[in-house]
Amino acid sequence: MNNHILTFRVILFLFILQAMPVKAQTTLPKPDHIVIAILENHGLSQIIGSKSAPYINALANDTLSAFFTESYAITHPSQPNYLLLYSGSTQGVTDDLVPSGIPYTTDNLGRQLLDSGMTFITYSEDLPRVGYNGELSGGYARRHNPVTNWMGNGKNQVPVTTNKPLTTFPSDNFSQLPTVSFVIPNTSNDMHDGTDPGKIAAGDKWISNKLDSYIKWSKSNNSLFILTFDEDDDFYYNHITTIFTGKMILAGQYPAKINHYSILHTIEKFYGLPVIGDSINYLPITYCWKAISSIGLPVLRDSTTCLIYPNPVKSYLTIQLSGYQGATAEMYNVNGRLLQVNPLVSKETELKTDDLGSGIYVLKIRSKDGVFIKKFIKN
Repeated sequence: MNNHILTFRVILFLFILQAMPVKAQTTLPKPDHIVIAILENHGLSQIIGSKSAPYINALANDTLSAFFTESYAITHPSQPNYLLLYSGSTQGVTDDLVPSGIPYTTDNLGRQLLDSGMTFITYSEDLPRVGYNGELSGGYARRHNPVTNWMGNGKNQVPVTTNKPLTTFPSDNFSQLPTVSFVIPNTSNDMHDGTDPGKIAAGDKWISNKLDSYIKWSKSNNSLFILTFDEDDDFYYNHITTIFTGKMILAGQYPAKINHYSILHTIEKFYGLPVIGDSINYLPITYCWKAISSIGLPVLRDSTTCLIYPNPVKSYLTIQLSGYQGATAEMYNVNGRLLQVNPLVSKETELKTDDLGSGIYVLKIRSKDGVFIKKFIKN
């Protein structure tokens, strides 16, 4: 491309960025419905980029998806991860056996929602009936269904109606869904049983067949879909795939480190619930949501309080911003396409740039003080 044309396009794009209305979020969204689907035992690099998972890869790149590139499970094996996602604690469980001391009386998401006038259900494939509390049935595995451990009439316990077969999941009228639901495939469809790449393909196809209608619906309604994995297969440092999709999502790849506690904390923040268990020790996810309210902020192009270096850059670009709390950096190419949205996690935050092609890029850095527009060159 002619250098004069490229320079003109950059100047034009910077002008457009300055003219764009700046929106700042004053609160997290409050989805009408959240569906959380949990798959099994695969690291991120086994899924993202795999030809056996075309649906999940398309979802990660969807224009209404947030793909968390640094999402991690907490432990091994499966059951403790399900328990902490639901209750903020492993409840002292370190294996996949039916836990002792159940039903628990500890805090949990289902009870929180019910106590606040909202609803919760887990939909499990092959669960033979509502409230079933057996260990196995067909491809159903109790260890993947944490709500079973709180079924009862005592303190913090939940009714058996929170534990339902997948056959009761709505086929089209998704407004009938509870406020929050877990969806648990059987072990033939959650990427647990079989061998790769066949079991990856089976799980990918299952998500497409069973949940695509809801996922599409969430994009035009005030609702959210969360796809995550319980753990990896012990070979990828528990680095897993997590994707959020829905109408309220500010699409992009997010490199801030998150885990199951982060997801639980975020859901509790959505609905103003108390933060339970160890989730209090992990920040909620506050940076991938479209703005709820519009607040005009000044464009601070020449401020020395925001610096980027080196420029030109090769592998990593450092953003230096004193008031970094709550700030984000949006990266655009010269055609105006949003490539990344990154939370600034310290006064100096490094952004990975070695996967960018050579050329000119623009950062739009949103802070409490205003919006900084910075241009950089990738060699």
